Amino acid sequence: MLVIDDEKNIRTTLGLCLEQIGCEVTAVASAEGALEALARQRHDLAFLDLRLGGSSGLDLIPRLLADVPDVMVVIMTAYATIDSAVEAIKRGAADYIAKPFTPAQIRHVVEQCLTRRDLTRQIHDLELRLSEAAPDIDLESASPKVRSVIDIAVKASASDVAVLLRGESGTGKTVLARMIHRLGPRAPYPFVVVNCPTLSEELLASELFGHAKGAFTGAIRDQPGRVEAAEGGTLFLDEIGEISPSLQAKLLRFLEEKEYERMGETARGAPMFE
Repeated sequence: MLVIDDEKNIRTTLGLCLEQIGCEVTAVASAEGALEALARQRHDLAFLDLRLGGSSGLDLIPRLLADVPDVMVVIMTAYATIDSAVEAIKRGAADYIAKPFTPAQIRHVVEQCLTRRDLTRQIHDLELRLSEAAPDIDLESASPKVRSVIDIAVKASASDVAVLLRGESGTGKTVLARMIHRLGPRAPYPFVVVNCPTLSEELLASELFGHAKGAFTGAIRDQPGRVEAAEGGTLFLDEIGEISPSLQAKLLRFLEEKEYERMGETARGAPMFE
């Protein structure tokens, strides 16, 4: 753990709290000291004071993350405000804690941050395994008609248009969709598949757009949908022709206006996705 605070008593107190839960602690008083400590040794978590001497700890967050992208940064301050908390998260902080704090609060923050980090690593490992299990396919064919389809798909991959793939089941629409995704600028982002015929209209709407807490029985929290999960990447709607006319209208709005609402959502505006 790395503690960055220009007040010696905070460095000492927080260091003791962290050591009591089994952490190894490095404590520094300046931004330069923090960068030097990260260069010398790997740290999992950095507790960073919002007001660091004559500078702002917020300005240090991007520098820390540039040197060690997976370090979790927790902002500490005795001048806690919603605006500063929001700004800290925007700049990449994992959490925010107000001074004075208790040992129990520090333990909770550490546990939450390390759990989140471990989940992120597990997801990354799963993505690597999936990519190995389903390697990219280069399509080739001696048929002039198939080559023409492939050429059109290559052109489509460079654009930002919605693409409709038509064909009987088993003719390779999913493979072609994956190729379009892989060849275009969306390749680094998710390729999300929704099998439309397997879900009822209500479940499909929830699956696509997500739902707000209380939208239906069992909706105990806000839940993002596949559209949000695919942001920046590709959303592949398998057998889209099987969905109901009312849901088609919602999809049309999303395609034309690039906006949607979660099921049961009335309090906030629809998010925009390009």
